[in-house]
Amino acid sequence: MPPKPHSTTPTLAPAARTDPAGLPRWHGDGLLARSLRFTATVMAPMIAGLLLHQNYWVGYALLTCILGFMLDTGGRALPRAALFAMAGLVVVAGAMLGAGVAGHVWLTGWALVGTAALYALVEAVHPSAAFAARFFCLATAIAALDVPFQPADILVVAAFAAYAWLISVGWDMASGLWRPPNGPTLAAIVAHLRATQRERLLFAGIVAVAVAASFLVGRLLGLPHPHWAVFAVVIVLRDDTQFSRRMIVDLVLGTVLGAGAAFLYGAAVTSPAGLMAGITLAALVRWPGQQLHGALGMAAMAAFVILLLQLVGTLIAVPMHAAADRVVDVALGCAFSLAALVANARLRKGLGWETA
Repeated sequence: MPPKPHSTTPTLAPAARTDPAGLPRWHGDGLLARSLRFTATVMAPMIAGLLLHQNYWVGYALLTCILGFMLDTGGRALPRAALFAMAGLVVVAGAMLGAGVAGHVWLTGWALVGTAALYALVEAVHPSAAFAARFFCLATAIAALDVPFQPADILVVAAFAAYAWLISVGWDMASGLWRPPNGPTLAAIVAHLRATQRERLLFAGIVAVAVAASFLVGRLLGLPHPHWAVFAVVIVLRDDTQFSRRMIVDLVLGTVLGAGAAFLYGAAVTSPAGLMAGITLAALVRWPGQQLHGALGMAAMAAFVILLLQLVGTLIAVPMHAAADRVVDVALGCAFSLAALVANARLRKGLGWETA
């Protein structure tokens, strides 16, 4: 007799409608459900900030919600809570590191180099490990260069990690379709790192140099958001050279498209409510756009960030030039990423290793 199905993996009715990936539309990883769940998760910090007239902790709350969404690999409610707690811990750890080096250019540079090297060591282990390392780097950069991190912000991060978890498990409970766990095991992580130790170390060194160069050049050029160039490096650089090149093209093209769309929208709609509507729309189209083409997903996120900054500028009556700044910073980061890919390939060839 065949084993009975697990209670958390219900049988789907034959008439259940599915998205193009074959998942039920209301399943947590179905395209429609994923888009709505993502929007409900990431819009909460901004709505709370508007209602409470707060600007400073919103960025850390938003990072926590986005990272929690990306680390959500399914499973039962309580084990899944550990994933969202991890998202909060990553953001707090990065922000505390950034706060510790804030005001010191060289210490900030070293902190960004270290966090980028950590990303390079784990990026091929599992997507969730790569996301955690990227957001650790980003939280460090934001706290060091943009928004001071206060002790009370730890409570904010904890609250929004819990909120993102409630959205995750609440959606599965409402749909009756629990997503099975698909995260990496510790044994698999350790085995991968041991098997690729020399390649990981070389790649980590190259990524660290690319991050240091993009940060220092951004500072020398007087760019207002040099951490965007740093983040571009850790978004596109992968040990897979061909994939990295596609990511560079998608990021540059998507940034130009998203910045242009956000600029035009922001020029036509200047009220906080209108800007919030644009931010919500960008969140909603993030995953459908990604499914159509990687550049469209990047465009949605670029528009999301630019409209968010324009909303902040409107609320504090400070003019923002986020669209142009975003394009310049991302182009700078991608230029150093291309140089890093060339260096990585040549070093591997010179060392007699198999090229990526």
